[in-house]
Amino acid sequence: MSQQVHPDFPRRLRALRTARNMTQRELARGSLSVSYISLLESGRRSPKPEVLRELAATLGCSVAELAGDADAEATRPAALTLSYGHLAIEAGDPTEAERQFTAVLTTDPPDPVTRSEAQLGLARALAEQGRLTEAAAQYESLLRDNPDGPAFVASLGMVISWIRCLYELGELQRVVEVGMGTLERVDRLGAWESEDAVRLLATVAAAHSELGDLRQAERLLREGMKRAERIGSPRARAALLWNASQVACEQGSYREALELAGEALAFFRQDRDRRSAARLLTAYGCILLSHSPPRLDEARTTFERALRELTEIGGGIDRGYVLTELSRTLLLQGDATAAADTARRSLTELGGQAHLERARAQTALAAALAATDQVEQSREMFAEAARTLAGLHASRQAARAWAELGDMLADTGDPVGAVEAFRQATAAVALGRSLPQTVQPARRAG
Repeated sequence: MSQQVHPDFPRRLRALRTARNMTQRELARGSLSVSYISLLESGRRSPKPEVLRELAATLGCSVAELAGDADAEATRPAALTLSYGHLAIEAGDPTEAERQFTAVLTTDPPDPVTRSEAQLGLARALAEQGRLTEAAAQYESLLRDNPDGPAFVASLGMVISWIRCLYELGELQRVVEVGMGTLERVDRLGAWESEDAVRLLATVAAAHSELGDLRQAERLLREGMKRAERIGSPRARAALLWNASQVACEQGSYREALELAGEALAFFRQDRDRRSAARLLTAYGCILLSHSPPRLDEARTTFERALRELTEIGGGIDRGYVLTELSRTLLLQGDATAAADTARRSLTELGGQAHLERARAQTALAAALAATDQVEQSREMFAEAARTLAGLHASRQAARAWAELGDMLADTGDPVGAVEAFRQATAAVALGRSLPQTVQPARRAG
């Protein structure tokens, strides 16, 4: 008969084993099979009472701790609770991760290193839940007192995480301000020869692209490529290629965009970075969708594949990006009802704080509503999205939203409204030549 254990038992077993630097074979100790340990850690088997006692003895913990007795949590070492939190993040359970990291911070005051690790984990858990404002505040608090020196250089990863939250919140100008300020400090310290420094540069370039400053984005990407080559970092180069593909797509150079994105995608697949690969698949699909003419079947297959991957490993915001573009694809394929449903799913996944992508999802829903003759709802949603984008200074995106509204109003017999919408588009940004058919997301690199 199997022992009644907490649903979190598989993660607890793995955390205890890894905290003691034990392999599955060492935990099995010959009396159990390695495959059985693997099944326990994957949650596909529950242990019998005698097995639970044997595992606890080998791991040097109580049966209650291993089985998941809540009373045992109070006496658990902070380092082990941190391990549980990190494993919860890996398993795609940010709510449980938040609970574990908060437990570290609210029990006996931990040492400064443990406290910082718990705060960093909490920030990541909040971001994974879409609570971007709280996550950004947590990252900013961690970084506020770092002096110029080795500690600051080591914190570049936190800076990247912080400005990614700001990016999703739509605070693009602050991304540029914080990012460029950090890069200046990096250069002043002579510490730019690091992978994180180049990745930070790539993220700032993405923000410039989103703000419509493609010239500055290209300049930063060229500089970043030189630095990536000097330090010999394939990952940094892949991040830069990712963003360079977005700039090329904005400029209508679709073949170049696909080649750049394909090269970056090959690296992330080889590196077994499933999340970055899935997010880059989304960007690749966007290029196919923006292609002239749109390569709809390929784009849909790409988005559906990315969505499957992110359903296993990604957060809601990542899935929201995919669903927005899948909605546009479905609409171009003539299925307006499915397009509207998919856009609504995107808004649900994105939550209330990813303002930049929510505005894009709203434009996708507005277009689908127009195609199903829900003109008034469509008009309101287009206008709301355009105002949001303009408020975020995403001028190119705002212009596209106003232009889509103008097209819709012209098609439905409202020439006065159409003229006003096109006037708003022109005010948002000088359109120059015709805009791409889709609102192309200049997604920050992974």
